[in-house]
Amino acid sequence: FRSLGAMAMDAEEYEEEALKLKTPEENLKLWGPAAVDVQNDKESREVVARAVVKDGRALLHSSAELKDDKELALKACESDGSALMFVAEHLRADKDVVLLAVAQCGESLGLASDELLADKDVALAAVGQDGKALRYAADCMKDDKDVCLAAVQQNGRALRHVSTRLRGDEDVANAAMAQTREALCYVAPELKEELEKQLTKEWKDQGLHLERRKIGKALAH
Repeated sequence: FRSLGAMAMDAEEYEEEALKLKTPEENLKLWGPAAVDVQNDKESREVVARAVVKDGRALLHSSAELKDDKELALKACESDGSALMFVAEHLRADKDVVLLAVAQCGESLGLASDELLADKDVALAAVGQDGKALRYAADCMKDDKDVCLAAVQQNGRALRHVSTRLRGDEDVANAAMAQTREALCYVAPELKEELEKQLTKEWKDQGLHLERRKIGKALAH
């Protein structure tokens, strides 16, 4: 599975590669059986529907008309959230489609329309799957306490994408620290000193020397 970031960076090259004429053996190895089925009959809705249930990314090989089919988009994104990259552009603004995609792959949020980047339901679904997806959300979501709490509870390092205001919120900061001590370097200065004291006591009580060295690096930032 290729990371969404890598796929987004070279989407055109990815599609060009998909369209190159290859032997059946090469196609099967490169794309997998579901994609090959679509390559062999990209206009058949029935074939594409079966294929995207097995591998959502097989939608890439379908016709433009079928990429514009909401039902197929839903099936593809439910199978693999990164398939949002291959649906028609207007479907990236469809809340139903995007919700399914981000529930499977939080980073697919980066492919959603600007309007949906500011949608709280979509943001919550995305960060619940991958806290780091908060980086793609609209600024208003990065300043929404519910969204930010969900993000840092899933991945404490997501605190780096939280608004300056909420980095100084005790609930958000403590939730991030509970998930990983490495979140300390992103905590607002006014809270960091107190958290450092708490950690120092924890080290003394439990002798967490390795943890202490890790936090020491974080404090150096």
